[in-house]
Formats: sequence, C-alpha cells, structure tokens
Amino acid sequence: MKLHSIQFLRSIAALLVVYVHAIDLQMQFSVSKQQNFFYLQNFGAIGVDIFFAISGFIITFVANKYTGTKSGFNFLVKRFIRINPIYYVGSALLALSMLTYAWIRGSQIFWPQLLSSLADTLLIVPVTGDTNQYNPILLIGWTLSFEWFFYLVFILLIIFRSTNKPLHLVLLITTLVILGKIAAPSDYRLIFITNPVQLEFLLGVITCWVYLNFHVNNRIAALLVISGIVGFIYSIFWGYGEISEAGHTLSGQLSMQRFLLWGVPSGLLTAGCILLEKNGTLNWIWNNKLSRITGDASYSIYLVHLTVFYICSILYSKIGFPFNPDLSIFMHVGIATLIGIIFYKLVESPLLNYLQYKHLQRSAPTYLSGNLA
Repeated sequence: MKLHSIQFLRSIAALLVVYVHAIDLQMQFSVSKQQNFFYLQNFGAIGVDIFFAISGFIITFVANKYTGTKSGFNFLVKRFIRINPIYYVGSALLALSMLTYAWIRGSQIFWPQLLSSLADTLLIVPVTGDTNQYNPILLIGWTLSFEWFFYLVFILLIIFRSTNKPLHLVLLITTLVILGKIAAPSDYRLIFITNPVQLEFLLGVITCWVYLNFHVNNRIAALLVISGIVGFIYSIFWGYGEISEAGHTLSGQLSMQRFLLWGVPSGLLTAGCILLEKNGTLNWIWNNKLSRITGDASYSIYLVHLTVFYICSILYSKIGFPFNPDLSIFMHVGIATLIGIIFYKLVESPLLNYLQYKHLQRSAPTYLSGNLA
C-alpha cells in the first residue's frame, strides 16, 4: 500500500531543503530579495523536520506488527538496503567532485580530516564523544544519524516482542530525552541518544496510531493542516532564532526549541495530510504526477543537490554569476530536482531493486513491505 500523501509530503520536504541551499548558493555571488524577506533565508531547513515526522509514521505503519529476532533482523537489513548504499554513492560523488577540483587547482588535501569524514559517513551514527569530530562528507548526513537511532530503537521493540510499539516508542524516547535534560551530558554520544529532536519521530508514531485506530473527520484533519501552516508562517515572519543551524541541533543546545517551533508544525501538517487522504479528501493534491515523481525521487534529490550546487559554485566562480538573483534560486531548485530525478531513475531505483532482489534470494520470505519505506 502506498499513501500518496506521504509522497506529497516527501516532495515538499525535499524541495524545502533544496530551496534553502539554493539561497546559500545564490548568496555567494549576489543579493536577492528572498534572502532578506523576513526570516525566509534559512526556513527551508524545516524540510528535515517534516522528513522526521514522515519517518515516524512510515516505520510504525510498515513494521508495527513485526515481532521476534528474525523480523528484527529483516527490518535491520531492509533499512540498511534502503538508506545506506545510495547514501554512500551520493557521498562518493561529492567527495570525488571535491578531490577532482583540489587536484586540478593543485590544492593540498587534508587526508586525516577526509578519512575522519569517511568514517563518519560509513558509520552514520557518531562514535566519538566530541560534537566537533562528527563530520560526514555530506553535511546532511547528520539527519540520517537520527533516522538510524530511531530504527535501532524500533528494532529493539521488535526483538523484545513489544505488543504496543507506539506506546513503548513514546515512553522510551521521551524517557531518554528527560534523562538528557536532567543529566546534561557532555559526551556527544550521550547527547545524541538523548537529543530532543528525536521527539519529532514520535509525532509521526502518534499519527500512525491515530490513523490505525480512529476515524478523524475532515474538519479536524483540515485544522491540523492549517495549524501546521500557521506555524510555518509564524517562523517566516517572526523568526526562529538559530534552530536552522545543524550544529545547534547536534549539540542539543536548541533541539527542544527546534522541536517546538518546527517539529510540532511539521507533525501537524503531516498528520493532517495523511488523515485527509484516508478520508478520500483532496486526492488531486496527493495523487498527481508531479508529487509522485518528486516524492519517489525525494531521497535522491536530497542526496545529490549539494553536489550539484558545489559544481555550480565552482563554475560561477570562474565565469561569473549572470542570473537574476531571485530567479536563479528557483532555477537552481529546478536543476537540482531534475538531476535528482535522473539520479533516482538511473542509480537509486536500479540499485535498490537489485539489492532487495539479492536479499530475498538469500533469506526466507519476508513480511516487510517496501512500498512505503
């Protein structure tokens, strides 16, 4: 079963992240009206928070009834196949682009830093106790570290045969966050597992629990969507401090503020869209060709757009920046999205299909569905 509202939300989330980085690219060479429009400049980073809420829903929806060690192992393998290989390919593309440019320029390559970034990329989750030492090749890799922590918690519930995973997820992650607030650890690994940004996944978990157990009428579902949008508008016009900066989330310093200002509206929007689709409402919004293709390709778009913008930055530093600043932002969003879709068609989808096929060959029949995840 594929929920079209999920694809729509994935599309929106990916485009928001690309948009914020398109503004960053434009700001290297010119000044735009958009970068100075109230607090719009870094607002697109909220796409990450939408992704977290989506993930909480999807994983609970797909794997809620899995139980036992075998199911837990299958879930682990499925998640690895879905997330890691294409992330490694995307990271390799950026690394090769940077190394090639450094070689052409004759610049010094800092191999210790590169090898450290390679280790952080391969492992995804942080293994050192220093926040400043966590530097994956793709800067957006930090978001996948939180994704994987959520998966690992879910795997534990599968292995220990939890019969009420939504409740136990809420209790476990909330307890970790509270313990983090009380203990205020300085070791980054402890900061990581107690980070309040994990609460954003729980919004998706709760949405899934409601989706599976209750009927929510259109009026309430629409109110959720409107409330989420109002929260977004508030951030654009009245600000959000420095919560858009990844470092402040990784350190835990502004994670709770991010959850309240960005996570909650993202969760409300996610819940409202999913519940509206369940009622058969606004299907023309959720189920259309544009949202389907960008939703399907959202992970590829997310992974390759920084490499696209890196190459663009090098090009413009050589030939100048000949575009209208504001139009260039949308132009670069379009270019990155198109390349992401091509990457999805030529790389991600074939690679994913191949790895899933090999996994099915090597294992007993699995009950895991790949349609949503």
